[in-house]
Amino acid sequence: MTALAYPRPVRLPASAKLVLLALLAALAVIAPRPARASEGEVATDFKRGVFAEFAWRPALVPLRNDAMPAARTHMTLGARLSPAIALGTMAHMTIYFDKDQKVGAGLDAMIQVNVTRGFYLRAGAGAISHVPVAREITTRTPGYGGQVGLGYAFRLGKDKGKGPGAALALGADYDLRILPDKRRRGILVLGLSFMFG
Repeated sequence: MTALAYPRPVRLPASAKLVLLALLAALAVIAPRPARASEGEVATDFKRGVFAEFAWRPALVPLRNDAMPAARTHMTLGARLSPAIALGTMAHMTIYFDKDQKVGAGLDAMIQVNVTRGFYLRAGAGAISHVPVAREITTRTPGYGGQVGLGYAFRLGKDKGKGPGAALALGADYDLRILPDKRRRGILVLGLSFMFG
C-alpha cells in the first residue's frame, strides 16, 4: 500500500493549535473597551481606507524526511475598517524549487489585526492549486485550509501619523492545507513585504 493510499485523520499539529490560541488571545486583548490616553498613539499608526500588500518572499515546504525550498509572491487588496482591523483578499503564487513540481496558485480571504505600534497578527482561509506531497510525486495536489501569520510594519516617510501611507513589513506566515487524501501539508513563508494604506 502506497503512502497516498493510506488516509490519515485530519488533525491540526500542536504548533498550529498554539498559533490559533495566540490569535484568539490577541483578539481578546484588543476587544473594544474604554479608551485610555495612552492608546491615542496606537490609533494614529494606521488610517481607514484602501489597504494593499505586495511581496516576493522565500518559503520552505516541510516533507517527510527533508524540506523543499520555494518562493511565494502575493498581492493583498482590501480595506482597513478601523486603525486596528483590515479585511482583504490575498492572491498568491508559490514556485517550488524542485524538478517538475507544478506552481501553486491560491486565493485566501484575510483578516489582519494591528495589535500595537506596527505589530500585527493575521489569519486567512481559502484554497491552493498545488502543494507538494513528496519530491517523487509531481502530480497536482490541491489543498484547502488557510494561513496564520505575524509581523511588524515599519512606517515609511516623515508624516507617519498623517493619513494613509506606505510601510515595510517583516513577517512570517504558516500556510496549512488539507489535501484530497486528508493529509496535511504546510508551507512556511518568511520575509519582507510592502504595505500601502
